[in-house]
Amino acid sequence: MSMPKYKKICERNGKRYFFRFSLHQRLQHVVVFTTVITLSLTGFPLKYHDKAWAEPLINFMGGINVAPVLHHIAGSILLGLFVYHTIYWIYLFYTRRVLPLKRAGDLTLGNVGREFLNQPMIPNKKDFYDLIDMFRYLLYFTNRPPRYDRMSWKEKFDYYAPYWGIPVLGPAGFILWWRDEFTHFLPGIVLNALYIMHTDEALLAALFIFFVHWYNVHYAPEKFPLGTVFITGYLSEDDMIHEHYAEYVKVMTEQGLQDEIKPQH
Repeated sequence: MSMPKYKKICERNGKRYFFRFSLHQRLQHVVVFTTVITLSLTGFPLKYHDKAWAEPLINFMGGINVAPVLHHIAGSILLGLFVYHTIYWIYLFYTRRVLPLKRAGDLTLGNVGREFLNQPMIPNKKDFYDLIDMFRYLLYFTNRPPRYDRMSWKEKFDYYAPYWGIPVLGPAGFILWWRDEFTHFLPGIVLNALYIMHTDEALLAALFIFFVHWYNVHYAPEKFPLGTVFITGYLSEDDMIHEHYAEYVKVMTEQGLQDEIKPQH
């Protein structure tokens, strides 16, 4: 599986834009947010069926006969994407990290571990120091904001929040879906526990996505009304300086544009 090449910097209407996400990654993101929205609209009215807003919303989603079907379809797609994304990540890690070590004769457990820890989405020591620098900046101990790399600690948190939540939500939802079959060998108390796991984790995930994640990428004053990187795959130079200054300096230097590097906001 060969990956398409993207320009690290492209120009449109005299402005620079920096590559962030491939089409393949953006399509996975589309599947995530469409299924999560569908699951929220069809699931929460059932959990809070005694609330005034629940009945109009469930009717909008097709009524009590259609909404659960949509919920099951969206849940199955999301769980399938989780499996696909995990296999995709393993494939990339093997072809881009493990195979080069094997060809160079350096394939050892220690080297594989180091390559694993050096991946962009794995939390590292810099994230810890960036978090400290953020609080130092917010509390006026310094006038220099953190200089985030390609992936900041906030983006890693955004990534792992749903990633670890899906293995909790998915199997619990599947058993609740086929509860008549599973209750042949599972006691009822297990279904009660699974219901709490499924609905409470769903509420936690929805609150985080709709209020924290959406604020950071869409509702913040510098982004409002819509951040477009999830559509185009590219981030403007101004946003790049503001959000990923260390990566901005690195890419500009790699492209021979070090004399045109702008100061951090």
